[in-house]
Amino acid sequence: MMRVMLVNPPYHFWEANKQYLERVLGHSPPLGLLSVASYAQAHCPGLDIELLDAPALCLSPAATIERIVARKPDVVGIGIVTSALPSARRIAAGIKQHLPHTTVVTGGPHMGCRAEEALRQEPSFDYAVVGEGEQTFAELLDAIAAQRSVAEISGLVHRDATGAVQRNRPRALVENLDSLPLPAWDMLPGFPRRYPSNIFFSPSSRAASLCTSRGCVYRCRFCDQSTFGRSYRTLSPNTVVRAVEELIDLHGIRYIIFCDDNFTVHNDRVFAICDRLRALKRPIAWSCDGNVMTVTRPLLKAMKAAGCWGISYGVESGAPEVLDSLDKRIDLARARDVTIAAREEGIHVKGLFILGTPAESPATIAATRRFLLETPFTTINLSKFTPYPGSELHDEVAADHEFDYAQLNGMNFVVPSKRLSIAALEREYAETIRWFFGQPKVRREYLRLLGRWDSIKRLTGMAPWALRAWLSPERTVSQEHA
Repeated sequence: MMRVMLVNPPYHFWEANKQYLERVLGHSPPLGLLSVASYAQAHCPGLDIELLDAPALCLSPAATIERIVARKPDVVGIGIVTSALPSARRIAAGIKQHLPHTTVVTGGPHMGCRAEEALRQEPSFDYAVVGEGEQTFAELLDAIAAQRSVAEISGLVHRDATGAVQRNRPRALVENLDSLPLPAWDMLPGFPRRYPSNIFFSPSSRAASLCTSRGCVYRCRFCDQSTFGRSYRTLSPNTVVRAVEELIDLHGIRYIIFCDDNFTVHNDRVFAICDRLRALKRPIAWSCDGNVMTVTRPLLKAMKAAGCWGISYGVESGAPEVLDSLDKRIDLARARDVTIAAREEGIHVKGLFILGTPAESPATIAATRRFLLETPFTTINLSKFTPYPGSELHDEVAADHEFDYAQLNGMNFVVPSKRLSIAALEREYAETIRWFFGQPKVRREYLRLLGRWDSIKRLTGMAPWALRAWLSPERTVSQEHA
């Protein structure tokens, strides 16, 4: 029996002594690895497979290596986002040091656009799965078990007999997402307790994330689309609700986070999902991301009636010139109107914004603040511009800058804009945060959210972790949550 371990490597947005904040701001399960695990279980007989989610367990790279080595797997699959690449390399090297015959397979968003580079730089990476990984990984496991050549496996990057890195032909996208099994939720130890939602944008901590589509019809220049492509494909409404029912019945979930890039592309599909959610025996609260150009008042009414608690709008900037530079094709007047409409329908609204894109200037930042004053946003996610590999903007700025991949996580300025230095961007960012969250309407909303019984329980439970982190920062990164 082949033993396989799928690993979500540790990566941290916060310093070691602030890791406890993730208990408030939430942690999402590795949906890509869960889908790969489910598919491998269904298509590779005689497989012993488990999943190690190091961020959820608060494991350091060293502790992650210890867990893997103790299990002695034949194959380790590591899902890699860009900021996790340094720790993934360290983990792979540690595996090879202790288990030299274990095969290390990489995948995930970073491999979709930088697979050859990664294999050339890290000899401990044996293979890279590029794009949607379910079928490629399963075929690779079969080839490894039978000791067959991998040269004909679509979607794979590997080394040939001379050691040269080779990319096989691309894997066709999965057109029928209903053909894939549902995520292997039971592979997540402590699910859903270890995966609480964001305390400031959710009605319950007993939450689960669910992705119901792949691909994006838009071409925003800050996005990497190398994994799912631009072909928009969806789960059918029946399959979506079947997944929701499973999460409710088997795991006691009370809140679903639909984490599609854009849940509202096809209104007819959303209406159909809403009809089925309203028919459930047990009501479920949920939230989603929507594009302001595809949301309508009738859609918001239907969503609210079906349990929608919140919607996030990716506005990015209140300055038309910045939106044009990003190829973000939205109308700010419509963005303002649908934000107001959502609030009027009783749906919480979060604004997703980016500060520091190449066209950013003091004038465009002032325009974003004016836009925020005109809208009823009481919650925003203000990211620091990150030139993610695979995006057009990365290619635009990469010639003039070298990047520390660990810093590419949306919380660090790594390049200046054309008119503002990194230091100036940091000052503008801090001032914008102080200004927005200092508004009375925002403070009232946050106090209301924190006053809920669910929030009080979570904050009380966080206190020991905050104390432990303050007393011993190193301990927090290597020890499991109780």
